Amino acid sequence: MMSVTFINQTIRAMCEEVNVQKSPLLDWRQLAEEELLYESAVCIFGSQLVFEMAIAMADRLRETGLLRPEFFRLERSDFEFRVSKAFNDPLALSDNNGSVRWVLPRFKNRLASLLTNTLDEVYGNSLSIRGLLFNAQNAKAARKVLMLHIWGFGPKQASLYLRRIGYCADLAVLDVHVLDYLKLAKGIFITPRKLGLLTFYEEIEDTFREIASEFGHSLGCVDLATWVTMRVAKREGYI
Repeated sequence: MMSVTFINQTIRAMCEEVNVQKSPLLDWRQLAEEELLYESAVCIFGSQLVFEMAIAMADRLRETGLLRPEFFRLERSDFEFRVSKAFNDPLALSDNNGSVRWVLPRFKNRLASLLTNTLDEVYGNSLSIRGLLFNAQNAKAARKVLMLHIWGFGPKQASLYLRRIGYCADLAVLDVHVLDYLKLAKGIFITPRKLGLLTFYEEIEDTFREIASEFGHSLGCVDLATWVTMRVAKREGYI
């Protein structure tokens, strides 16, 4: 079994590598509304499915033109039907060895409903994701407003979304792998269900921010490095 010391060394080394080979993030200010909507679809789907599948589903919708905001001029029921229908055919997912497998997405009706409700909540009220972000005073306020307007977004998904679009890297994405690290390294037991409460989520986020300072790196860097380290360790059977 991989020791906590080795896990911490790996996290620290990964943070160093990220800082050396830092790739430019997306700049949300330069993203079109369609791109902001695409990223929200990725995170909505990712709340229910593995992230590779979430990206494949969002890609399918983008290819069919269903993620153009003006497309929502269709009747709500028609739009939801078209989204669900887009997932009738299998999606291509690449395995670690480079092979491709074709998988039918689960929960297609529920996810189509979440996306439809989101477009109704935003564009049906003459709003835009860009406008919501510009009007937010800070990252925490942006996270909160996204949770209010995007269906399927809890604190974790909203934080991930803000990181993916380059809005802020100082919010924690408290994924199950990060929670497993907190349990293993710090003896902190957290029920994922409780993290749906923003106040509780922010308490754990502050705890993880203190841990990040011990590593000497930003919260976003340590959070991502922890996620990758724990995911690989569990997949390879080291923990």
